[in-house]
Amino acid sequence: MIKDHPNPYIQASLRELSAALDRCARQLQAANGTVERQDMAHLLLAAAKRLAPKDKSLGEPVSRVRAGAEVLPEFWPRYELEKRAIRWHLFHQATEAAGLTPADFGAYFTLTGRPLTDRVLESEDGYREALDWIEEARRAGDWASRQVE
Repeated sequence: MIKDHPNPYIQASLRELSAALDRCARQLQAANGTVERQDMAHLLLAAAKRLAPKDKSLGEPVSRVRAGAEVLPEFWPRYELEKRAIRWHLFHQATEAAGLTPADFGAYFTLTGRPLTDRVLESEDGYREALDWIEEARRAGDWASRQVE
């Protein structure tokens, strides 16, 4: 039995993954392949750009620290922004996993007078509250669907 070749990218850093994606995309573009190949090249380039560390831009914390700025004031706002982004991303994964849509959030707004998405973005407690509400809504939906059957 032929053993699968180990994935050389499994332990790669984001910088290494980005560079590999970029390299692969450029090879696909240079080959002047089919439309599907060009589409794959565009997809790889987009992924490479998203994964690439943002340390080469002048306005980024890495470049400012390298230029002499203090670490905490430069990186703390980025940390807060990234926390919000990951809460937002995971919130949408949770709603999809629970079978909810944004239209389902109307009930939360009716009860609280606030959009559920605002709670997700404002704090970890708000995110936890949103996940609890998603579970309650899912259970209510499960119960309602069993009653119809």
